[in-house]
Formats: sequence, structure tokens, C-alpha cells
Amino acid sequence: MLVIDDDSGILENTTELLLLAGYKVITATNGKMGFEKAMNFHPDVIICDIMMPETNGVGFLNMIYKEPSIKDVPLIFMSAGAIPEYVHRSLKNAGYEFLSKPFTENQLLDAVEKSLRKSPVKESIS
Repeated sequence: MLVIDDDSGILENTTELLLLAGYKVITATNGKMGFEKAMNFHPDVIICDIMMPETNGVGFLNMIYKEPSIKDVPLIFMSAGAIPEYVHRSLKNAGYEFLSKPFTENQLLDAVEKSLRKSPVKESIS
């Protein structure tokens, strides 16, 4: 798993929950760093915050969509703030999981399991 979030508390808590569930986890604090780690480690699932500095979640999605080696990695997006309805609808329509912060351990693990079972998503979000 790759977890990308600029909030150190959320990043730490999410990582701990995934580790306790038996997953291997790498982390990044922004989309640009997350993209580099995704390219290097090819995670099974990427959990990415939408609102971040440098490269936000939608920018991150558009970067990985252009990379054949990682564009099919399942993505779970998360956000604590209100995101525009068209972005939320686009993510859901494209088959991405979405978590509203704060989320429970069960919500996180359910989203991970759903993502692992899904066939690869092939759409970018504009």
C-alpha cells in the first residue's frame, strides 16, 4: 500500500491501521513524492488525499494515468474538506473508492478490500 497525505496525524494513523491489518505500507506527504514512490515500488493500492500542497489528488491521478506501469493501480481517495460535487461524482463514476475523513478502521479496510478486488480503472479525471 502507498498512503499519500500531507497531514502527519492522518498519515500515521492510516499507516498504523494498515500495518495492524497485515499490509506493507509506504508513505508520502504530497502527490509528487507519492508519484515517485508509486513508480519505484508499484503498490497494490494507493490511498491518496485529495487536498494537498504541490500536487493534489486529482493532479496525482492525472500523473499516474500517463504512466503505463502504474496507471492500473487501484486508488482510494480521501478528503476531510468539502470537494466539488463534480469531482466526487467523477471519482465514483470512474470506480474509485472515496473515504471522508475521519473514517473508521472498518471503512478503511473495506475500501482497501474492494479496491483489491476491482478490475483496473482506466479513466483519468479532468
